[in-house]
Amino acid sequence: MRTVYQSTDDLGHTLRALKLSKEGHNNPVYLGLVIHDREVLFRTRENSSREFVLQKIKEFVAVNSPTLNAQPA
Repeated sequence: MRTVYQSTDDLGHTLRALKLSKEGHNNPVYLGLVIHDREVLFRTRENSSREFVLQKIKEFVAVNSPTLNAQPA
């Protein structure tokens, strides 16, 4: 297992993509995680590509992050 992407957004979420490779297998599996305060909020496991996993992570964060319009003035 190897971290291929890690970042933290403005809300304190850790966005992480891991590459999982089994010995003797040519095709890796990518695991995407969104973590906040040691709690996994989102997890995806894909065979396609690192970019696809990152896109799924970004979509989750975009849908679930609060918008400025929803906050009271």
